[in-house]
Amino acid sequence: MLVHNKGKYVRHAEEVMLVPGANQVESSDFERFSSHPLMKKLIDDGEIILQKRLKDMKPDDAIDLVKDTFSLAVLEEMKTVEKRKAVLEAIDSQAVVIQGKADESEE
Repeated sequence: MLVHNKGKYVRHAEEVMLVPGANQVESSDFERFSSHPLMKKLIDDGEIILQKRLKDMKPDDAIDLVKDTFSLAVLEEMKTVEKRKAVLEAIDSQAVVIQGKADESEE
């Protein structure tokens, strides 16, 4: 399942860690994580959000999530299920940002 940590900090509870941005988490792990009182509060406050599948999100929402994703593994997984051109382009652009590669035309 896709979990979005909208905060600026790594969140860790019940042996589950969420980095800022999108995280791929097993449902059983998220269940344990969300049972922790502090994490439950962060979920209730909207800092940690259980996301719909990327392909079920509106394009703009999906692109915003992609831009807040800092894991190449999560981005690669997103590419396997995504078909929309604009979202795929956002995934590729974010991968370039993460890898620190500048576009030759920008230099």
